[in-house]
Amino acid sequence: MSSSQEILVFTTLADRDLAEEYIAEMLQLGIIVSGTIFPEVALLYQWEGKLTIDSENKILLKAKADKYLAIEEYIMKKHPYLAPEIIKLDVSFGSDKFKAFIKDKIAKGG
Repeated sequence: MSSSQEILVFTTLADRDLAEEYIAEMLQLGIIVSGTIFPEVALLYQWEGKLTIDSENKILLKAKADKYLAIEEYIMKKHPYLAPEIIKLDVSFGSDKFKAFIKDKIAKGG
């Protein structure tokens, strides 16, 4: 089974302005097609035996699969956390019409 040509990459940032800055820079670098910010989502996890709830901005990046290493490098270099969340999903960008739209955007450089 071959891997997908398209990917979604999730990461998180506490700072909304920084999230917008990162997405804008990655767009200018041509390593993502688009970025979505889900503002102030709740993150629940166990820390030292206690339930912890934090607020963060979940970031969804759409990209071509061959750009993943550049995206990961960008996040690792710029992110304020030592070990930021980076989740990569192989996907298909769905309908033929949406795929054509994305292909055209990439061909025109945005």
